[in-house]
Amino acid sequence: MGGLLLVAGLAIGPVSAQPAAVPARVSPASPAPAPRAAATSGDETLDNAVAAVVVAALAEQMNTASIEASIDSYEVAIASVRDRTVSGQGRMRLGGDEEWIGFRYSTVYDTTFSSAGYPRLTIGGVSAGEREVPNDAGLVRELEDRVALELDRQFTGRSARLQLDDISTVQGGGRLLRINAQGIADFGLDGSTPVRIEALYDHVAGAWQRVNYELGVAAR
Repeated sequence: MGGLLLVAGLAIGPVSAQPAAVPARVSPASPAPAPRAAATSGDETLDNAVAAVVVAALAEQMNTASIEASIDSYEVAIASVRDRTVSGQGRMRLGGDEEWIGFRYSTVYDTTFSSAGYPRLTIGGVSAGEREVPNDAGLVRELEDRVALELDRQFTGRSARLQLDDISTVQGGGRLLRINAQGIADFGLDGSTPVRIEALYDHVAGAWQRVNYELGVAAR
C-alpha cells in the first residue's frame, strides 16, 4: 500500500499513526505475510511533488476540509528532454469515512524545477467493487439542466438544449457516482456542437462535487 497523505484545507502532511490492530492467530507453519512496500517511482523528489499536487487537487475538487489519500502506483514516461508524464492509481477517503474510493491520475513532472503540474483525475470505477450501475434518470436530468444553464451563461443570448445519447454511471465506493455522457449541445438557429460531460455526485452531501464539460471536436 502506498504512503498515506492527509490534507486539511490546504495543509499537506503525514497521517498520524493508527492504533495497532489485534493480530490474527497464526499457526507456526503459516507465518504472517510481509507488509506491502510503499509505492515509488524510484525518485523520491518526483514522488513527493506528484503526490502533493494529486492530493491538493483531490481536496479542491471534492470540496472537503479533510481528505486522506494513498498513491498506489507511479508510471513514468519521457515526454521531452525535461518533462516526464507520470500516471497511476490511488485511493482516497473523505472526512471520517472508513471506505476508500479509487482514482486514476496523470500529470507532467518538470525535471528542471522538480515540480508537477495540475493533474487530470478520474475518480471512481477504479478499485475492486466499483462498477458500472444503472443510470439515475433524475440525476441525469438534473445534470443536463445544470450544464445547459452554464452554457446559457457562457454564451449569452444563446439558449442551449442538450441531447445526450451515451450515458454511463460508475460507482466511486458507496458515496460517489461518476456520470460520463456524450451527445449534442443544440443552440437552435446558431447550430449545434458535440458535448462531453464528466460529473461526480456525492450521495452523503446531496450535491454535485464536480461538473466538467467540453464542446466541439475535443468532445468527440
